Amino acid sequence: MISQTTEYALRAVVWLAANPEKALTAQQIAEATRVPAGYLAKVLQGLSRAGLLHSQRGLGGGFTLARSPAALTMWEVVQAVDPLRRIKSCPLGFEAHRAELCPLHQQLDDGLAMIEKAFSACKISKLIDPSHPSSPLCAYLPKAKAGTNGRRSKR
Repeated sequence: MISQTTEYALRAVVWLAANPEKALTAQQIAEATRVPAGYLAKVLQGLSRAGLLHSQRGLGGGFTLARSPAALTMWEVVQAVDPLRRIKSCPLGFEAHRAELCPLHQQLDDGLAMIEKAFSACKISKLIDPSHPSSPLCAYLPKAKAGTNGRRSKR
């Protein structure tokens, strides 16, 4: 149900939230999140157009979150790049289903409603919570550092 585009957008937003010290380039984010750079650049542009990221061109430029991680939800990120659409009427256009959805489409919409509720309740700050037993984006991802290629040695 979640597209690869959505997954990449969420990885990028979580990475930016975990590394707020400075603007990060698309290349830096791509390397850290293991997303193809060209594809990620388009995803980041979409997030910027949606008002979720700030982008700055030039030396020292890059991407930063437009809002605090505590004010941004997973649902907003999902809806910005590849919206999940609830089923309001019969996708097949059957006249008999105009009043209410058939059992199949009702079940699909119920599933979408649960996803919407869960993602709307999840702030990005929760995904970078240092008290969680697993670090954001798995422990193998390096912390962004100025002047490095994004890699660091094991502790």
